[in-house]
Amino acid sequence: MIYESATFFFRMERASVDYVDGRSGRYALREVSCAIDRGSWTCVAGGNGSGKSTFAKALAGILPLTSGTLERSGVPHLVLQQPESQLLGSTVEEELAVSLRQPPDPAAWPSVLRELLRQAGLRVAADAEVRHLSGGQKQLLNIASCLAADAEAIVFDEATSMLDPGSRQAVLDTAVRLHRAGKTIVWVTHRMEELGYGERVLVLGEGRLVYDGTPDRFFYERTESGTPCERYGFEPPYVVRVAEQLHRRNVMPAERPLFPSHLAHAMEQLCLSN
Repeated sequence: MIYESATFFFRMERASVDYVDGRSGRYALREVSCAIDRGSWTCVAGGNGSGKSTFAKALAGILPLTSGTLERSGVPHLVLQQPESQLLGSTVEEELAVSLRQPPDPAAWPSVLRELLRQAGLRVAADAEVRHLSGGQKQLLNIASCLAADAEAIVFDEATSMLDPGSRQAVLDTAVRLHRAGKTIVWVTHRMEELGYGERVLVLGEGRLVYDGTPDRFFYERTESGTPCERYGFEPPYVVRVAEQLHRRNVMPAERPLFPSHLAHAMEQLCLSN
């Protein structure tokens, strides 16, 4: 399916990536066609070996296509799974200075530095040593580095998979703020509970795009063969499983909660109406 849009940030047409040299016929990405809107939040899911990371790296320009085309209407940057894998500076300030597209203006640099840390939600001193940061703080520093490089889109390649729950939420909260400020977010994940943050879910299977729809349709649109989430071999998050049990009992049948707060609100309204 080609997702047509006049406001795209990324647009792929029959994009393929060969594992080896373009002639092996072993494709990590196979003839994927889609467009991703500027200012949107798109989640990408898939099992191991589905092509998720290849898709992310291709979008960010880290991995060239073997065939097909990829257009970008702005500057993207990538946040990888391993927090320390893309850090170069020994201190927070060094890291952000290295990431700037232009050399820092000495007079303006302190205020620029404070603003980058604020936008990324990173509450550490500028002279803090990178090696002493937690995994979550390193990932927030990676986000700040994307901002320093004037990234208009940020591609998160399973950026929360190595983090504890608190750090994972801090990274998600920062991504939410940046999205609200107009950044294009591509969120690659294997965590089903994170798909609700997006406006759209893409599912890859064996390098092909096999599903394109909204999160609520992905979890709740049921046919004889199950929901898309079930058909593609994923376990729905706890909130969806609870809601499905309530649907079967004809309790709040029209509600499709994606987060615990949504489920709690729906139950509260149900109790108040009875």
